[in-house]
Formats: sequence, C-alpha cells, structure tokens
Amino acid sequence: MEQFLTISTSFPVIVYTFLVAIIVIYWLLAMIGTVDIDMLDVDFDLDADVDMDVNAGNGLGADVDAEGLSGVTGFMVKWGLTGVPVTVVISVLVASAWLICYLGMSLAYALISWKILLFISAGFWLIFSAVLAVPVTGWFIKPMKKFFVSYTAAEKSSFVGKTCQVKTGKVTLNFGQAELEDGGAGMLFDVRADEAYGIKKGDWVIIVEYDEEDGSYLVRKTE
Repeated sequence: MEQFLTISTSFPVIVYTFLVAIIVIYWLLAMIGTVDIDMLDVDFDLDADVDMDVNAGNGLGADVDAEGLSGVTGFMVKWGLTGVPVTVVISVLVASAWLICYLGMSLAYALISWKILLFISAGFWLIFSAVLAVPVTGWFIKPMKKFFVSYTAAEKSSFVGKTCQVKTGKVTLNFGQAELEDGGAGMLFDVRADEAYGIKKGDWVIIVEYDEEDGSYLVRKTE
C-alpha cells in the first residue's frame, strides 16, 4: 500500500492521478444528477473522404483512409473513439494512461537506481502512457458503443422511410454516415449499403431498415 501511494503521488504518475481524481468527482456528480453525462458531446461532421475497412477477423480495429479528414474528427475516427459520450472516452483514456504509467514506473523503480535515469524514465512514461492509452481506449470502448445511443430501438426504427444525405466519401457494409435534416442542426446516422451501389458523398439515400445490433441504418439510393 505504501509503494502504491508513493508511486501514485510521484512524478509522472501524479499527473494522471490528478486527472483521475477529477474524473471520479465528475462521475460522482453525474450519479447524483448534478452534471449531464453528455455535457461535452459535440457532433463530428465527417464531411470528407473516409474509407474504413473493419477487421472482422479480430474485431479489434479498423484501417481508415483519413485523407481530407482533419483535426479532432480525423483523430477520433482513426482510433475508434466515436460512438460513446465524449466523457466516457476521456474517462477511459485517463484511466488507461494512469494504469500504464503506474505499471511503467513500478518497473522503473524496481530496475533503476540512478536518479538521472529515473528522471529520464519518468519523462518517457509520461508521454508513452498518453500515446498508448489512445488505441487501448479505442479497443476498450468498442463493445460499449451499443449501450450509448441517443434513441431507443423503437424510436430509431421510426426513421425508416426518411431520406438523408451522405456525409462520408462513400458508404459500404462496414462504414458510412449520413445526415437527416430535422429542421435544426440535423442528425448524423451510421448508415450501411453494399458498395456495389456506388453511394458516395452528397448522394441522397432512403433509410430502408434499422440494424439494432449494429446501431446503423441500411440505406438505398433515392431515384
């Protein structure tokens, strides 16, 4: 226990310990209804050419051709950090970084006795933990996505028959998004279609079916 407290409150782990403390306070406030779980959510407009092929063999990742996709949008799509509230992404990201950093420094303290080398190691783990936490978070939240939807399955099915405009470079059986005009900011949906239909960015499509398991809509080109 003493070693745990020592490492947790020492540089660089203390940086992530501080962030974890903030996350814990946030979730405690969320539990009593003081803050909203979706308070940090924003709409990521994937208005660019995106070509995603999901690795069905291991289900752990996806290759994204993010050419034309920039900033936060490109980053989150590339690493699979979409589909759940931003607060959940941040929480898992911080927790993963803390655990990686803690384990790394525990190993460093056990193997390194020179202070200068420990200092260098601390700098390395501070950065490496943040970097490695990104793919770890993407992997961890993937099975959670089906639990975080904005509408119930019944409500989602009510969109069948409506038309929307494709916002991604193309639509395949693995990836695609389209926007439904609702008189406001619009709603962005995950859509799917056989690539043979040649559905591309800017096309208008009609929703023909809702896939409850995948949380996406099957679409066809409008005439």
